[in-house]
Amino acid sequence: MQMDEYGKFTATINPLAEQSSLELPVEAVCPFSSRSQNEDQIGQELFGKDCQDHNKIGYYQATYAGFVSEGNFRDRGSSGGMGTWIVTNLMLEGLVDRVIHVQPRHPSEDDSRLFHYQISTTIEQVKRGAKSRYYPIEMSEVIRQVREQPGRYAIVGIPCFLKAVRLLMRQDAILAERIKFCVGLVCGHLKSRRFADMFAWQCGIEPGNILEFDFRKKIPGRNANSYGIEVVGLKEGQVITQTSPVDQLYGKDWGLGFFKYKACDYCDDVVAEAADVSVGDAWLPQYVRDSQGTNVVIVRHPKIRELLEQGMATSKLKLDYIDAEEVARSQESGFRHRRDGLAYRLLMTKRRGEWFPPKRVQPRIDRSRPLFNKGQKFRVLLAEQSHIAFKEAVEARDFSLFVKKIEPLVEAYRASYKLPKWMQVAQRVKQVLMDLLGRFSS
Repeated sequence: MQMDEYGKFTATINPLAEQSSLELPVEAVCPFSSRSQNEDQIGQELFGKDCQDHNKIGYYQATYAGFVSEGNFRDRGSSGGMGTWIVTNLMLEGLVDRVIHVQPRHPSEDDSRLFHYQISTTIEQVKRGAKSRYYPIEMSEVIRQVREQPGRYAIVGIPCFLKAVRLLMRQDAILAERIKFCVGLVCGHLKSRRFADMFAWQCGIEPGNILEFDFRKKIPGRNANSYGIEVVGLKEGQVITQTSPVDQLYGKDWGLGFFKYKACDYCDDVVAEAADVSVGDAWLPQYVRDSQGTNVVIVRHPKIRELLEQGMATSKLKLDYIDAEEVARSQESGFRHRRDGLAYRLLMTKRRGEWFPPKRVQPRIDRSRPLFNKGQKFRVLLAEQSHIAFKEAVEARDFSLFVKKIEPLVEAYRASYKLPKWMQVAQRVKQVLMDLLGRFSS
């Protein structure tokens, strides 16, 4: 895996290498391959016997919303602290002795990355891996370590990473024996390293000078989705720390898809359907007002369900039982983009005569949603052009150049969702008539 000029990891194969010299058949383990199993097939094989199936969240035994009551798990986490609590308790119960997860690292002249996959062997190391990292990572090195170091592992990852791990486990007996649990993180999309650069630059820290980055700093008194960022870096030779609410920074809107990997626009898994348990933000009206954060949890493994029920019984966890539909509603925008939007994006790709990975969603157009379809075209363009525009801004050492180049596309995208005036008037007339009918009928 190599970092490209836009701050994204890309897979590379030595062109001189023979297929027979590769450790595994690549197409069998790539999550976006034409020859690998899809999430439904993986889920059926792993969880079909003991779980119910849902058309959006996949297989599940139980679904919850809540947070960790004990210790400082919730304070240290991006949301309710459930992900770290689960892997900590898998270790405390002796079910695993190693956790593979993303940890912060100190950048150096040779390697400027802020985060990387690492193997934790102590509870304190596990706890240091709390929080979401909207940053490019790759797992080839830790996978090699798992092969070389016997143990019982839990791995934490986003949907496509865990799908790849499951596919690897089908091909590699050592990994299948050593990886005991997969803990999934609900994912919007993967970002390049320029996402952190964009926010840091607006706080006075230029690209290449970041030392630490917190993507999810909680702000007391605000809704959970109105969080901030905190960046530590060099400015004029001095180490400074800057904090800002995200809503005061340019590029905060995830729907714009700045610095998105192209593969993310061909993904239909929002909640890590191949994981033994999945954890995400509870973006629901009854929870979002709590600035400390609340998780949704989808359980597929009986042992993890047992851990959660024990945690509830001992008041270590404050969890509500919610149904699968409510979990899906908590990630409504993600499903809209990766199901409805994906269908149209696949159709656009097909019409261009380009290859695309087979998905559970079929290429199609919903002609009743012309504005939505138009918006999908702009989302693809925004993702592509943001990489190019930011690279030019970095080379010119001028952040305003990025805004100047990308803002016309942003404005066109937002305008694409606005109804023509005559349709706005028609909708208002329709609403007035509906209100009148309602009064007469009552």
